[in-house]
Amino acid sequence: MSMRKALVVRGGWEGHDPVGCTESVMPALEDAGFEVEVAEDLSVYEDADLLAATDLVVHSWSAGGLTAAQEKGLVDAVEAGTGFAGWHGGVVATNVANPRYLRMVGGRFLWHPEGFQEFTVRIAVTPDRDGGIVEGITDYDVETEHYWVVTDSLNTVLATSVLAPGPADPWHEPVEFPVVWTRRWGAGRVFVCTLGHRIADLRVPQTAAIVGRGLVWAARA
Repeated sequence: MSMRKALVVRGGWEGHDPVGCTESVMPALEDAGFEVEVAEDLSVYEDADLLAATDLVVHSWSAGGLTAAQEKGLVDAVEAGTGFAGWHGGVVATNVANPRYLRMVGGRFLWHPEGFQEFTVRIAVTPDRDGGIVEGITDYDVETEHYWVVTDSLNTVLATSVLAPGPADPWHEPVEFPVVWTRRWGAGRVFVCTLGHRIADLRVPQTAAIVGRGLVWAARA
């Protein structure tokens, strides 16, 4: 049986360490039996034949922007069954002028408090819908950037966090945001985790397990 193929597309803003962070998750893909190819140019999304032969795209490109042809190539491939996955700014703080991409991903970064925050990742188990990604994981604490995101009801939310207002903030009640979600888009599956600012975030055992499982889940079956 041939190996499944994963395409890791990385680059963009270096503050999110796209090379280091993607290298840190590649062993999980290889252990799951994927043949991994790396691209460091968004023009790879214009290669329809390559995307059709790809079972999973891992996108790690913060502050990017897709051309019309690149957006079409990527979203068409996912709608046809190629899986799509990513974390943090590499997937939700990018391609903000690409509406087809944003609708496919199902969420967009808006803001985070300055610096790293301590907060709890709250597991929202949905046993009959992708709950295996977080199976056996209970609520856990992290210290990293706390993303304020906008999402929609098509997502299956697997984990959330609560951002409480400070004395100078203009909102007055705690706000709960998705941290991990899955989404169906056409024949494809989408997995997103908002954690992952740095390699250390992806090495937190619970986060590593969630991301590793999420990547495998998103891939074409």
